[in-house]
Amino acid sequence: MSTDPHDHTVPLDLVLGPHLAATVIRRAATALQHDDFLPEPVALRLACERATDGDPLVLAAPGQIWELRADVDPDDAPARRLAIHLRLTSPPTVYVSDPDDPAGDDAAIDELLLEVLDLYTLASWDTRFLVAPTAIG
Repeated sequence: MSTDPHDHTVPLDLVLGPHLAATVIRRAATALQHDDFLPEPVALRLACERATDGDPLVLAAPGQIWELRADVDPDDAPARRLAIHLRLTSPPTVYVSDPDDPAGDDAAIDELLLEVLDLYTLASWDTRFLVAPTAIG
């Protein structure tokens, strides 16, 4: 893994394991193929590139924890870490909470535009959420 603070790649196989990482990439490729009318090889290449680049548009899903990137000022972000509870596709938003909030399960849940996750890197993913598709519209 790179130590470059501007490298935002996600070691998806380390977060999920190689089998589940491949499943996530295949799902993303299928969605790109369907939504953008792309040929299968193009969709698969884009899904691989976007997933390893840490693109929230491809990766964001319930059951994830995203950590603030080292090159981002904490004052510019809602929290150091975000737990995703729900993702909507239209408009592209996520419902998140701060997993470090002392209120625990009673922590406030906020709705944020998906682009806020550009300040973060995927840190963990509860694999129980990978059983079914995760975005609703």
